[in-house]
Parts: sequence; structure tokens; C-alpha cells
Amino acid sequence: MKYIFTVVLFIAAVIQLVLDKTISKTDEKISDTDGVIPYRGFVVFGAIAIILTVIFIKEPPYNYVSIGVLLTLVFGVRAIFQWKYIRNSKKHIISLSMMALSVIGTTLYALTVVW
Repeated sequence: MKYIFTVVLFIAAVIQLVLDKTISKTDEKISDTDGVIPYRGFVVFGAIAIILTVIFIKEPPYNYVSIGVLLTLVFGVRAIFQWKYIRNSKKHIISLSMMALSVIGTTLYALTVVW
């Protein structure tokens, strides 16, 4: 099961790379705007939350579902930052697409485990 989760994360990373190459209009980054400080705080908080989840929730399927929920939140908040600070780059569409993929994947995983 652990290998399947790794493969799914790899596929999600490839999907994000392809979406970034096709949708993104500029190379604009949040680090070039006024939103860099709150965004860095969010990234640190999100990374700590994911690391603590991996360390303390060891019981499958709860660990995979909780990581999926955290990834959904991370993509959602990232989309908000991108929409607010670099709207012209259209990168928020990529983050929203990845959030939708996380919701679908987490829901399907949770439903297959329950049934």
C-alpha cells in the first residue's frame, strides 16, 4: 500500500508539471510580491503539519486519508495566495486543479477502504 501511495504522489507531481507548462502564462512567483512573508509562514506551517501527521498517525487508512486532506488544504490555500498576488499568471487554476484531484483521490481511497 505504501508503494501505491508513492506512485500516486509521483503521478500527481507529473500532472502538476504538465499543467504548469500548459496553463501558466508567466514565470511570476509569489516570492516576487508582497505576499512572500505570509506565504512562507503558510508553507512552514503546512510542512510541519504534514510531517507531524506522517510521524504520529501510523494507522492505515487514517494516515493516507489525513495526508490527502492536508494536501487538499495546502493546494486550496496556495490557490488563494496565487489568485491574490499573481492572478495574471493563471497559476491558481493549476492549484485548484490539483486540489480537485486531491479531493477526488482522497474520497475514492476512503470509499474503497470503507467498502
